[in-house]
Amino acid sequence: MKININTNHIRICKLLGYTSYKTTDFISQFLKMHKQNVNLYIKQIYSFTDSIESKVTIQNMINSINENKGILELLKKEQSFTKENRIFYIILILLRDRYLNLNNLSNLLGVSRRILGSDLTLAKEALAIYNLEISSSNAKGISIAGNEKDIKLASLSYLYKLFIEFDELPSLITSDYSNFFKDSFRIKLKKDLDIFISEYQFDYFSQNKKLLKAFFIVYGNVDRENEKTIDSLSFSQFKRYFEGIVNESKLNSLYNFLQVSFLGKILLKNIDIFIPTLKFCNGSLKNEDLILSKEVNTVKALVFKNLSILINKTNFLEKLIHKLSLSRRNSLILPICDLEFLKFNLTENEKLKCLHLFFTLRKIYANIQFSNVIFLYIWSSHENHMNSVKNTIVVFDSIPQFLFPIIKNRLLLKENMNILEFIKPYEVDKYLSNSDTDCVITFEDLNSKYKYPFIKTYKLPIL
Repeated sequence: MKININTNHIRICKLLGYTSYKTTDFISQFLKMHKQNVNLYIKQIYSFTDSIESKVTIQNMINSINENKGILELLKKEQSFTKENRIFYIILILLRDRYLNLNNLSNLLGVSRRILGSDLTLAKEALAIYNLEISSSNAKGISIAGNEKDIKLASLSYLYKLFIEFDELPSLITSDYSNFFKDSFRIKLKKDLDIFISEYQFDYFSQNKKLLKAFFIVYGNVDRENEKTIDSLSFSQFKRYFEGIVNESKLNSLYNFLQVSFLGKILLKNIDIFIPTLKFCNGSLKNEDLILSKEVNTVKALVFKNLSILINKTNFLEKLIHKLSLSRRNSLILPICDLEFLKFNLTENEKLKCLHLFFTLRKIYANIQFSNVIFLYIWSSHENHMNSVKNTIVVFDSIPQFLFPIIKNRLLLKENMNILEFIKPYEVDKYLSNSDTDCVITFEDLNSKYKYPFIKTYKLPIL
């Protein structure tokens, strides 16, 4: 029997190797899919391996799939359209081209006009959220109508979803959009975005680059020379818009960058949308309806329960909560399956802790991305680590100086000690009176020779 490989097969195949602990439970919960369906998908994926075993457990199937390095590529070649894919593609075409020929699409996808008619009904319902209408006529075919502002907002949402789920979607969709843009355009836009988000600190959260990429494609202006763009602003005008968005010391640099970047071609009439988008990217866009202190305390308690980490400084946490609360409130946000977290290399124990926190937080913030939970974990772990660092002085007599950097690095990593200075025993009095020192240590037998019995002796090497 022929198996129709779809997007869920691709997603599940990618997720199978993420954690070895209750793999099917994890995938079922992550994809919000019944466990029996997950098992069915795994069996179907397993049928594409070279194994000839007739009676095999789900776990053995998972092991066999994970060992087969070419399985994902094979599944991609066999991938077909689901109803969900067709509806998504119909909406993408309508938003981009503003019309759709059902006969052409029927031939392209190999399905009847009757099936596409049913898909079109669901596409109408999806676009109605954006106050957009789909109409049909013998002369024009299928067309989309509505306020230009609403069309752009819908386009931004669907392009963002396309870019995030790009690798799991059928190649017909992805190649269509890849071919729509010239290679030179794609390369320059990627380069400009790489510089922009890293140099001016807009990479605070997962997938910001793809959001800004979608934003430029929808709101940018490469060809229309008669319309003003951001790069036409004087520096004083530019400063009024961007002050508070980037560090003041970076304003002049950003102004010069936008003069030569694609991002400077964003239409000036859209700057009131661009600025909030940038604030959304760096977490400074505030939800005025939010009781921040209450939500911070809730998330801090959940972090402590799941990660055993007590958060004292809340700067990242507050930004994350603002972002998540805005997503929760905004009914226009599409459900997105973001698998970017698969790129991050964590230990099995760290993965499980982060997953527990993710599934807990998702009950509060439906649109939370697991990658951002990982960012929260790394940030809070670092903050917790650095809060416990002790400023330390090392007293030495005969240790050679070339070992100082090695000792300093090992102590910070293994003992949470930040070495301020390496000093001789006769300098201890001076340093204790003039520095903020938490402890004094040595690696030699000095206690019996000098008057400081509180000096702790460590053994080298520090493993």
